[in-house]
Amino acid sequence: MVRTYQAEHGGLVFESALTRRQKTLRSRLTALAVIVAVAVSAGLLQHFNDSPAPSGSAAQSSGVYSAAR
Repeated sequence: MVRTYQAEHGGLVFESALTRRQKTLRSRLTALAVIVAVAVSAGLLQHFNDSPAPSGSAAQSSGVYSAAR
């Protein structure tokens, strides 16, 4: 939506504002993007959690942090 009003200098000023439909679409797309980002990060964390730990004495004694299972 474009609004116009008379400025102090005497000329017209054009101001654009989002319509209600555009605001709704933007908020829904933002919510969808957040949901997808959370799902991807959860899947990535699950993938790293499910991957097998490196074996061998060098890997165990190297001081690398590994979560208890």
